[in-house]
Amino acid sequence: MTRGAPMRELDRRSFLTAAVGGAAGAGLLGQTLLVDGEVTEVRSTRLMMGTLVTVTAVTRNPDRAELGVERAFAEMSRLESVFTRHDPSGGVARLNEAGVLADPAPELVALLRRCRTVYERTDGAFDPTVLPVLTAYESGQNRPLDARQRAAEATFDAVTVSDSELRTPTPITLDGVAKGAVVDAGVATLRDWVDAGLVEAGGDVRAFGGADDRWRVGVEDPRNDGLAATLRLDSGGVATSGDYRVYYDEDRTEHHIVTPGTGRSPTEDTSVTAVAPDAETADAHSTAAFVMADDRASSFVDARDDLSALFLTRDGGRRTAGDWDALLDD
Repeated sequence: MTRGAPMRELDRRSFLTAAVGGAAGAGLLGQTLLVDGEVTEVRSTRLMMGTLVTVTAVTRNPDRAELGVERAFAEMSRLESVFTRHDPSGGVARLNEAGVLADPAPELVALLRRCRTVYERTDGAFDPTVLPVLTAYESGQNRPLDARQRAAEATFDAVTVSDSELRTPTPITLDGVAKGAVVDAGVATLRDWVDAGLVEAGGDVRAFGGADDRWRVGVEDPRNDGLAATLRLDSGGVATSGDYRVYYDEDRTEHHIVTPGTGRSPTEDTSVTAVAPDAETADAHSTAAFVMADDRASSFVDARDDLSALFLTRDGGRRTAGDWDALLDD
């Protein structure tokens, strides 16, 4: 098949299974919270970051909750403009164009420093310098060999991050972490207004204040209709990385997740769903685990107290790591 513009299964990026139909990699399932007496639920869904974003607030004061939801969306919109590579006037695009960015936004500096931590923790499995391969595919190149060579040669070690200046010899992308970071920012804002809430953005989830594991999060089975698992959470983040959202060939052996050091897409798994204390951690580590070899990925998750994961393989198998089974909704 001739490669060109990416193919997308947009129906898989919708969510709220009970309310809208179709689940993303992970998503809130229907009306999960009890609305009893003076306690009610305020929910709003909007288009943001190329997907649907839902903010849910549980409160005894609906007017205050509505303000909190509006403030959460405003903060997420602000940070989206900071982290995106698609806005030519944004910091990431200007850094990629010139190789240097003076006086970067503090939020961008902080996120890049956290990316450095994940890069080192995963021995380079999470690396924002894989953008040349994605750009080659997105521009319609059939065989982006030069881009793959650049990806194999460049690493995040070469990126310089300071409060006053950013430098990179190769373009970077924050696609593997920015959505989780934006979701966490929405939750941080919402916390100032309500006691319990949840933000869901195209499969990245962050919940808080859910007594008795009342939040139910569904994990899609990308090869079959329905869900691969349903989780119960009171707080924390969930994110899925997979080969089924953006891909460049019919077999989905070339897709939007790229292995650092080779410039090629991993093909062992079809999705990895991670559960962590926050959405950013889940987002970055689901990406890293997806590109790791299966044994290494499972061992990596098992070695960390703050991670659990579900791996769905291309041949229809599944395996878990960490305390995944303890999170399941029986």
